[in-house]
Amino acid sequence: MTEFLDLKIFQYCATAVFVIDTDHNVLFWNKACEKLTGFKADYMMSTAMQWKGFYDHARPCLSDLILDRKFDLIPDYYDVYGKSTLLKDGWHAEGWYYNLGGLNRYIIFDAAPVYNSKGNLVGAVETLQDISERKRIEEKNEKLAKELQETLDKVKLLSGLIPICASCKKIRDDRGYWNQIELYIRDHSEAIFSHGICPDCSKKLYPEINVNREKSNPE
Repeated sequence: MTEFLDLKIFQYCATAVFVIDTDHNVLFWNKACEKLTGFKADYMMSTAMQWKGFYDHARPCLSDLILDRKFDLIPDYYDVYGKSTLLKDGWHAEGWYYNLGGLNRYIIFDAAPVYNSKGNLVGAVETLQDISERKRIEEKNEKLAKELQETLDKVKLLSGLIPICASCKKIRDDRGYWNQIELYIRDHSEAIFSHGICPDCSKKLYPEINVNREKSNPE
């Protein structure tokens, strides 16, 4: 089709590009698209097998959906998608694709309809960007941030001035209530109390026991 004669200028474009006509047949498949998918242009040209470059079963690509104006079906095929902010009826989608050209890749798809000088629809163009390394770093950072937040959620630190009664040792909380020290620390930290009696308190509370113990264990 004469409307696409100037597509040759995209042959050495660093971005993967393919174009389909109104019958969904491939009119253009540049070298970057060959490298990305592992499928040569000679194999794809004049066929409707563009799906083979990305999927293991026949299904529409984003450009196919754009061409047929089946925008409502985009959510059925892509988890992450949205309208183009630059082109009318243009859409983008993205996701992980495994064993794509022999590698696991995170691909951003952008597709838009193509019109001739008379405003008639003549096909659709789709570009593809491999941002796998950037996505891996983002996902790693997101994982680390999540793990850090989970750790912070679990750790409760006691800091600042803690009002404590000089006599009974109860602690006043931020609502003005006085709490037993073990309850306050339990609620504001990860510490768990295990109760016992120290030797000094044992002598005060159970003098008879300590007297008998001293008699049976003279120095």
